[in-house]
Amino acid sequence: MAIKIGNLVRWVSSHSSYEANGDVLVGIEPIYKYGVIVKISKTQPTHSVVAAVDDARWHILDMKFDAIEVISDGVKNG
Repeated sequence: MAIKIGNLVRWVSSHSSYEANGDVLVGIEPIYKYGVIVKISKTQPTHSVVAAVDDARWHILDMKFDAIEVISDGVKNG
């Protein structure tokens, strides 16, 4: 599903624990942040500005690197 302005989304901001996989640490318990898509870049459509719900801060997410999951499709008019 493509993201659009008004979507409630979540993304992994960190992990609460990690485990070793060879020489690499892998996060096993994700910590999610939730927010609403406020703006999507016209020049870089993979970049979006999100207003976080829990801390009222602005975040810039890149769909190439941040696993964004749409929780709600936004408000329908009418």
